[in-house]
Amino acid sequence: MSKPPKGIARFDSAATMLLALANALHDRPFASPGQSPMLDRLLPSLDRLPTRLREWGYAVSGLAEGISHKQASELDVEGIAEWMVSTYPQRDYPAAFVGATNGAMVHLAAAMGTPWLPQTFLCPVRVQQSDPDDAQSEFENGKAVAAALLATWPKLAVHHMQDPSQDRLLLEKMHYFRLKLRDMPLAFNEFLLGGLPAGSTLFINHCTRQWPVTRTSDRSFFQFGAPGGATEKEYLQGGPRVAEYLARAGVDRARWEAPAITDHVPEAEWGLDGYLISPLKKLAEAQRWRLMEIRYDHPEALSFVVAEIYRDWYLAAGILPARLTVDSFLLMDPWCSMQQHAIPFWLMFPSVPSADALQRFLEKQPPFNHIDMMLYSHGTDSIGLADVDRWKQLLAFAREEGALVGVDETRFPHDFATFSRFDSALRERAPLLPAPPPLSIDKAIAGIQRYGARHGVTLHPLT
Repeated sequence: MSKPPKGIARFDSAATMLLALANALHDRPFASPGQSPMLDRLLPSLDRLPTRLREWGYAVSGLAEGISHKQASELDVEGIAEWMVSTYPQRDYPAAFVGATNGAMVHLAAAMGTPWLPQTFLCPVRVQQSDPDDAQSEFENGKAVAAALLATWPKLAVHHMQDPSQDRLLLEKMHYFRLKLRDMPLAFNEFLLGGLPAGSTLFINHCTRQWPVTRTSDRSFFQFGAPGGATEKEYLQGGPRVAEYLARAGVDRARWEAPAITDHVPEAEWGLDGYLISPLKKLAEAQRWRLMEIRYDHPEALSFVVAEIYRDWYLAAGILPARLTVDSFLLMDPWCSMQQHAIPFWLMFPSVPSADALQRFLEKQPPFNHIDMMLYSHGTDSIGLADVDRWKQLLAFAREEGALVGVDETRFPHDFATFSRFDSALRERAPLLPAPPPLSIDKAIAGIQRYGARHGVTLHPLT
């Protein structure tokens, strides 16, 4: 696969999940999330350094993904869309997904043998120096870049996103801009027109999660904080955990001071901007496709539903699924999960709320013989981070063995080499066997209808 063009980060959730799915559709493992053999070779050496040097190395590698202010003004949205569709096999598909980023949805698409076109991607822009904890200053400093990005494509929404709890290391040298496509790029249209025959199904993946923002124009917003270990209230009003976190970080303040909230809009990373629905309706009607909308509020809600669909899929193929694979943010390999006949359960982050979600799932399931778990390392002891002991408690639900896969327990959450070793470690956990025949579209729809309601996931026809 070709290297992504400037303006989309390889460490972005959407870009990484796109590549994970594309590899599955090409019938191969997702061996390198960073798509960089050099970085894969360097990460184990980086892990042997003291913590401060590890953090520095992580920040430098992330900085290489950023673009300059000038490059932001020249962003090629159509070129990025062309790269996205080029990752997939060029063939006919019975269905496709468009919309919000979600790991569980990627597993569902992989089982169905269908592609997904993301609405959102991360465009990091380099800065000389940034203070992750000074929300007001960074809000002002980001306005010019947001305006430059808006001018590159008339149907682009720009979300300047600042999360000093979970993204601290990289925010000192760059600004995060999540870009949402409010219309279909030409490459997306051409890909669907060439790959979806009449009568095919187009799924809109619609996460309705919103977040309080400061609006800067009709298409641009500043979002302080993000879903994870801390709450909206803690980001915006402070609290004991915020004060303790800032003290540990050596920051001389007790809370953050975000700009005044003026609106609530789709969350920058996970939410769907509804402006995309109208052009999808027109396209589906013109091509005689069935358009279906999957709706849910919390990103992890879909994980519960997809796990049940996978169980039914395996059982229908005569396979008794006794292995659970727990993904962590972008650490996932749908090809490997299917080859190991494992039920996937995707978690947003290694946070306490995500650990609690996994516990709720495990408490209502027949015991798994084996549980394999990845842990994403983001390089900071963020608010609400679940420690290794908490994850081991959940691994104890396994009847035979629960294991952290590709994780150095002593270095988490500064275990950056996990990015290069998790997939090879996962493939060694169990024999790789032929996957069942692809999950049919009707079975996928029936599964969402059967299991969705209890988890707040709905499915509705739009055409």
